[in-house]
Amino acid sequence: MPYKASHKPKTRIRIINAASAQFNKHGFENVTIDQVMAAAGLTRGGFYAHFKNKEDLFVACVENGMSLLASPVLAKLRKAELRGNDWVTSFGELYLSRLHIENPDMGCALPTLSTEVSRSGDKARSAFSKLVNHATEKLAWKLAKEDGVPGIDKHVDINAAAKPRNIPAEYDRESTAMLAMLVGAVVLSRAVDDETADNILGRTRDSILSNRAKLDDTDQQKKTG
Repeated sequence: MPYKASHKPKTRIRIINAASAQFNKHGFENVTIDQVMAAAGLTRGGFYAHFKNKEDLFVACVENGMSLLASPVLAKLRKAELRGNDWVTSFGELYLSRLHIENPDMGCALPTLSTEVSRSGDKARSAFSKLVNHATEKLAWKLAKEDGVPGIDKHVDINAAAKPRNIPAEYDRESTAMLAMLVGAVVLSRAVDDETADNILGRTRDSILSNRAKLDDTDQQKKTG
């Protein structure tokens, strides 16, 4: 019996979803096509009906809206916001924590992927660049929203594809630097002993919060000056 016309698109999405989860957990280089297909409940033979190779699959994952933050992290952030907690503090404490370091599958994909995609082809690097730019834009939006900047979008899902608007340039600069600090701290902390990791995590948290406090003071001076 021939497959329905919808079968191939559904199978492709099934493979992409399985691959996204595997890439987030294990990284790009450490995941094989066999592992992806097994996670999707399919055989390796069906892979090439949808993708040329693993790099092609990675590009498809990004284009399909590959999630950067795992659901447990997003759920904790939403709870913190509902309680009225400072978003940057809550995010920093979650991101720069032992829990995140020791459980990469429950956290952000960027530290796992960044050390590996650089050794891949141009298509994978281009796709990863989109992920980084996406993360920077959404972080800039969250910072601007928290500071009460007028005119920005009322709400943008941090994992959604929609591009936030009307964000002042200084928030783009701040978010780029902050993201580099966050990801770099996690990459280093996963490669060193516990004491060194705790120092890296704690000092990076302090530096980010200190920088935010300085920016807040500067904004207040501008408003009252």
